[in-house]
Amino acid sequence: MIADFRPICIFYLGDSIMHAFFVAVGSVQGEASRRTHPVNSMPSRSTPSDSPFPPAAAGRGPGPQAPVGWPSGPETVLWPDPGNPRAALYVFYRVGSADEPPAPTGLAHFLEHMMFNGSARFPDGDFDRILEAAGGSNNAYTTEEFTVYHEQFPAAAIATAFELEIDRMRALLIDAGRVDRERGVILSEREAGVDNDPVAQFLEEIQAVACAGTSYAHPVIGWSEDIERIDPELLGRFYDRHYRCSRPTVIGVGGIDPGHWNRLCVDMGLDQPAPGCPPLPSMPGSAGQHPAGERRIESAAAVGSPYLALVFPVPAATAASALADELLWTILVGGVASRLQSLLVERRAAAIALETYRIGRLVPGRQVLLVTLAPNKRPQTVERLLRETLEQLTEAGPTEAERIRAVNQRLATYYRHLESVSGRAELLGRAWTLHRDLSRIGTYPGLLEAVSSTEIRDAARAAFGHGGWTVGTLYPEGQ
Repeated sequence: MIADFRPICIFYLGDSIMHAFFVAVGSVQGEASRRTHPVNSMPSRSTPSDSPFPPAAAGRGPGPQAPVGWPSGPETVLWPDPGNPRAALYVFYRVGSADEPPAPTGLAHFLEHMMFNGSARFPDGDFDRILEAAGGSNNAYTTEEFTVYHEQFPAAAIATAFELEIDRMRALLIDAGRVDRERGVILSEREAGVDNDPVAQFLEEIQAVACAGTSYAHPVIGWSEDIERIDPELLGRFYDRHYRCSRPTVIGVGGIDPGHWNRLCVDMGLDQPAPGCPPLPSMPGSAGQHPAGERRIESAAAVGSPYLALVFPVPAATAASALADELLWTILVGGVASRLQSLLVERRAAAIALETYRIGRLVPGRQVLLVTLAPNKRPQTVERLLRETLEQLTEAGPTEAERIRAVNQRLATYYRHLESVSGRAELLGRAWTLHRDLSRIGTYPGLLEAVSSTEIRDAARAAFGHGGWTVGTLYPEGQ
């Protein structure tokens, strides 16, 4: 079932042909965020140079401690930073929209909203009030594969933040009144962020076609009619499986004393088996096989200029070629000197902006390139320029100057993330939940610098040289 799917024409060429969390280019994409930004079903659209990085270099303090698995289910990872007055607590749940049943969609994001509605001990806004009174702030985001909750606070408030998180992990209130209240909020967010935005609707169509037949085909926020169908029973079952009886990763970073952290884990009962939770196998989604042929979409809407979207296959974030793919997309779209930005925006004045995001990280996924065309420019002309540029890259690879520039861009952004406790907590969570390898905290810069131009050329050939594209054009009405 695909709701609000209204292409004018779909051209199907070839065999059948998936927003994130942790893309090769590094941004948190495909996410629906609880409060900081309006929630929408499409990924956060950002260029690689504006995005966080995959796990990498060491920060301050003695370094991350070894993960600890607790009998109650959660595992904890601590990165103490003695003397730092700030701390961050991140909780990574291995569940997202790709883990939902075929219908109703939107369960993972709906449950993210419910997690702020209270528990038996801290109901109806107490979570926010107590944390803010302690000087903290909090938010969350949902992607296709993960749901992440995060708090930043004075280091002295770690016990308060820990207690609030563990309590809603185990005893969330899910009743008809709270569900109906959040349903209205989510539908309003979808209306504002997608239903009233023709480009967002177009990107939903692109995702549905590019990921057809997989659990990555629907938007993170879910289809409107599915959001209407979600009830307390459905949410309760989803919560029991993926939260109360799951194995989330709890990350602590900043001025946290390790002895105090371990005492907190015991005080919160993490050393006791979780009651009433049988072992549950994981149910990862599947992005499906990349098709041999090409799929095309043409749509029209009330937009001022045409849009061109192209979707390409990309490797899983854990694949050997992932770092080369990361640099490939930085070379293509990473700043004004990048190949496509320089060609289409600076020299040819054929486009106003280029944006890229990824769908799926735990599995081979899709990379979406969205081009906002300049007024009166023909999409066919811009597509031809794109194809010529990508073909040149697959044949000759990047120049050494391009490779070095891309490496420097990625490392500069990465090191900026290491400057804050929240940035380090995010990176640490990615290192462990994606790679199960904390050594990447120290080895990432060297691994990135070691990627050769030949490896980047091979990544380009894998992305652009074997078919499996989806190409969509959004025209202004009347064209």
